[in-house]
Amino acid sequence: ATLNASRTEAHPLATEFERIADYLALMGVRMGPRLQVRLDLPDDLRTVPVPPLLLQPLVENAIKHGLEPHVQGGQITVRARRQGKDLILSVRDTGQGLGDAPVDEALAQATQFGLSQVRQRLATLYGQAAALSLQGAPDESGGTLASVRMPMPMPLPPSKEP
Repeated sequence: ATLNASRTEAHPLATEFERIADYLALMGVRMGPRLQVRLDLPDDLRTVPVPPLLLQPLVENAIKHGLEPHVQGGQITVRARRQGKDLILSVRDTGQGLGDAPVDEALAQATQFGLSQVRQRLATLYGQAAALSLQGAPDESGGTLASVRMPMPMPLPPSKEP
């Protein structure tokens, strides 16, 4: 499914969330009860087209750099919302956070590569109308918040699958 998704220009946001749910289910087998997941996709945003695999690097970073090193694990929340004329997609973890541990060079490069790829795709598709931000989570739960802001595209028509 991931390979097929990578061959399209856009797919419904619901499909993006389905791929994320598949990935998180695999990580749930690996991490067990240390991983708690919340996916928040409002019905009115399900058909909005997004570039495939846009959220995957952000979710992978949240698991690898946020929750896996955190002994007690934590929660990852993937959320979509409309803000004016923009679509906001966020990946929040309650894990280690940005500044809690020293980061070795290999880890920094891996994280930067994933984030760089997302930023480049957004810039290519939307120019300055889109952005990726990464910050420490703004509440007492800690962790990291990655947010994508992009112009709200028109929803895709419903598929005509048999």
